[in-house]
Amino acid sequence: MSEEKESSVLFNLRKLMNIEEDRVRDEEEERLQREAAERERIAAEAQARQEQEAARLRQEQEARQAEERQAREEGERAVREREEAELRVRLEQDAREKAEAHTRMLDHERELATISAQQRKGVHPGLLAAAAVLVLGLGAGSYFGIYKPAVERREAAALAAKMEAERSAREAEEARAAAEVEAQKRAEAEAEQARLAEQAKRDAQAAAAARRAAAPSGPAKRRGGSKSRKKADTDDPLAGLDSL
Repeated sequence: MSEEKESSVLFNLRKLMNIEEDRVRDEEEERLQREAAERERIAAEAQARQEQEAARLRQEQEARQAEERQAREEGERAVREREEAELRVRLEQDAREKAEAHTRMLDHERELATISAQQRKGVHPGLLAAAAVLVLGLGAGSYFGIYKPAVERREAAALAAKMEAERSAREAEEARAAAEVEAQKRAEAEAEQARLAEQAKRDAQAAAAARRAAAPSGPAKRRGGSKSRKKADTDDPLAGLDSL
């Protein structure tokens, strides 16, 4: 009879130990889950901060690039205006010099005509004056009607070609800067995705390792306890202790 009581007490003790082990294991699993959830929360907050910081850096970089582009455009515009002003001054100077040279040539031709008329006696002075006026008129007409418009057309075409080349270069520079910004954004997004994937992989490995480390080393105890519970006549863990 005493052996039966002792066996019942041992059975109840094993049952209590199994219950305690289950409770400890459940608490450990809950703790691991809470820790995993806390790590995920911390990782999410860190990711959000990193995304905010990356967005701020991108905004600052875009603003800086916009300022640099604006300053560059203003500098190019100032240089272009200065070059255009210098070109207009040169054109006006060339036109004045050509007009003065043409006037000197006409004066010289008039003087030659006057001298020739004086050498030819019997020629009426009015005819000489009319001839001089005709020569002057023909010279001025050829200069202002043919030569000067052609020069102005060539200079206008050269100026238009120069402005078109500058516009094309400016558009190419803007396109290149936009492509660089887009490539940098894409590289940052890919790097962030790779980092998050690696972090999730490490977290999963750590959680699995923690679960393996926290698992009970003697699964046979649970199986043995189950078999013993099948043989027990009652589910009261203190049933054997009451008889002591």
